[in-house]
Amino acid sequence: MRKIAPYFLALSLVFASCSSNEGEIIDNNKSGQKLLKSYTLKRDGSGAYSIDFDVQNNTEVATFKGKGNSNDIVLSESQAVKKKSYSNEYAIENDQLKIGFIENNSGKKTNISVTDDNITFARGTVTEFLNSYSITSNEDNTYRLDFKVNEDVKAEFIYNEIKDVYEVHLSKGDAKQVNFSRHFEMSHSGVLKINFVNHKFSGRAQERMTTEKPKTIIVSDPTIG
Repeated sequence: MRKIAPYFLALSLVFASCSSNEGEIIDNNKSGQKLLKSYTLKRDGSGAYSIDFDVQNNTEVATFKGKGNSNDIVLSESQAVKKKSYSNEYAIENDQLKIGFIENNSGKKTNISVTDDNITFARGTVTEFLNSYSITSNEDNTYRLDFKVNEDVKAEFIYNEIKDVYEVHLSKGDAKQVNFSRHFEMSHSGVLKINFVNHKFSGRAQERMTTEKPKTIIVSDPTIG
């Protein structure tokens, strides 16, 4: 029995080591660390959309088509991945673009929805007022809107309390400034809405008409729903 005892001791140490490693894996998968650091949604002067995003170190990134034609980006913890910056290009389909970030370790989900015209690539600017724009999320839960308008376009900023949406009103006018920037905070409801409102005159009677494009909705949900 004395000769067998060391073997039992060795086996006990092996099982203890395995249990310890399994516990570390479970703890890592449920660490709750925020994997998505920041992102920038962009539409360039040709009308093409893309998103740049940064993740924490040791974060694996996988992309696939989700429900409702959403372009989902799944983030998971992985010791083998060292890359921290990514960039994906997208196309507007049926005037819609949907992007979703899913953080597997915490269940947090961020949805980005854009309504815009599907513009065929062309030289120069593609819309009458708005040239390009980007929305950047920061680690402190604030957002920055940067945009450029064409020449002789006025820009006015309004918060529509009824719709709970930040509006950028664009119209023809004598204006010299073409580059603008504004900062926003995510509301307690976890929803941020930013709309560009274009004021135009059409027809022989020059009737005033408005169109709201592009429209962007960002929903930050702590759980996967």
